[in-house]
Amino acid sequence: MVEQSTLTSLKFDTNLLPEKQQYAFFREQLFDSAGLEVDRPGPADNPFSLIAEYNRTPKFWIYRYQCNTPCFFHRSERGMVRTEMNAFGVHYRIKGEDLSTPLSEGLALTRTGDLRSLDTERTFFYQHKGVTVYTLNLNRKKVSEEVPGISQLHNMVLSDSPVTRILKTAITGVFRELKHADDREIETLSDTLYRLTVDAFRHQWIQELETREIRDETVLCTIVDFIHRNFYRRDLTPEMIAKAIGISRSKLYQICQQMDAPQRLIRLIRLEKAASLLRADANCNIGDVAYKTGFSTRPAFSRAFMEHYGVSPTDYREGLRERKSELQGTTPPTERDWERLRASLQAAALG
Repeated sequence: MVEQSTLTSLKFDTNLLPEKQQYAFFREQLFDSAGLEVDRPGPADNPFSLIAEYNRTPKFWIYRYQCNTPCFFHRSERGMVRTEMNAFGVHYRIKGEDLSTPLSEGLALTRTGDLRSLDTERTFFYQHKGVTVYTLNLNRKKVSEEVPGISQLHNMVLSDSPVTRILKTAITGVFRELKHADDREIETLSDTLYRLTVDAFRHQWIQELETREIRDETVLCTIVDFIHRNFYRRDLTPEMIAKAIGISRSKLYQICQQMDAPQRLIRLIRLEKAASLLRADANCNIGDVAYKTGFSTRPAFSRAFMEHYGVSPTDYREGLRERKSELQGTTPPTERDWERLRASLQAAALG
């Protein structure tokens, strides 16, 4: 018998339940476990046939389900409040065709053989009419670290390519073999499928940048988001950003011109983070703040802070301490208070 401690497997079959209970039981379980609402035509106590299998490893969770009864699957704001999945994945249609939509962008037909990307933190809708589907979900945060533009791919059919064709074969093959694998083999299978899926997302994102008219503002938002998530890294450079997002270095500089040069944009975000840390704790250590925000040395941080805010980090902190003392016994400071404080510090520095 194969020893497995890293795989969780479940199987669910509504046909094993009394017919009048099948739909009500499935609807309740689906909403509680995945935040998905399901609806169907006809009386609620009519038979409802759905068979689902589930495998979970440390890298992903993957479902295979066969739905024979016409129904509607809906991931709404209500469902997201109920169950936070924090996943980005693919919906692989093996059999059947139906409508899917992110609700705000119109209807789209999902055909047999399609790989459709899905963000579980966004709304989506499926109208099922007798389908067989694999759904593979990866950790959304980890995927976004490798493919910064991942949010732009929600509800998109991935283009046919050698990568997506191999991925389709891998999804079905890995799902089939997981139950027969030991822990070491599970790790190998999981790593292989994870990497193929991320590569498919990256390939699609790069293709979108090259072939689709995406506004520069959209790419700029992706650049800024990447810097916000990596500002603490001392090795953060324009070259790293361009490579991560999938654009050339010259294209990066061209897009960033709307705000500032990439290196200055990195420094600006680091300084904003530093000021936020100082506001959060007026007794914090300046050297620690410099370290946490990606500056190589405390002097380099102090020079940059003085240049941007007009006061040194130490004076900025002392001003916060004085302000905090004045506010003892009063209501907490508002954002307007902070704006006035920053303005007064800058005015004092300018004489």
